[in-house]
Amino acid sequence: MNNFLNQIKEMHKKFKITSDAIKFSEQEKKFRIAAMQEELNEYIDAKTKEDELDALIDLIIFALGTVERQGMINVLEEAFQRVMKANMQKNIGTNKKRNDFQLDLIKPAGWKAPNLKDLVD
Repeated sequence: MNNFLNQIKEMHKKFKITSDAIKFSEQEKKFRIAAMQEELNEYIDAKTKEDELDALIDLIIFALGTVERQGMINVLEEAFQRVMKANMQKNIGTNKKRNDFQLDLIKPAGWKAPNLKDLVD
């Protein structure tokens, strides 16, 4: 993932939109939410595997770009590891919130969400 992050940083540097150059605003947050929703809709509407892949890559670019714009790129790896560790404590099963898909990850009794507070303070 480090290569992906470096490419995102280089793209933002090229366009002078790094987290150091421009403060992340509520307006930009709304823009980025709309952009990610647009890419998700493109994935939903995709007719080919190629279109699905393109939409997923664009979604990843916007998600990683948002992490960089919010100044959290330096903690992304640690946050990712903590979330994955917590996810690995879950069980496979169905989730009513997600249309009873049988291959969902379910929180067992006593499961604790990862603590990310120290990474964003």
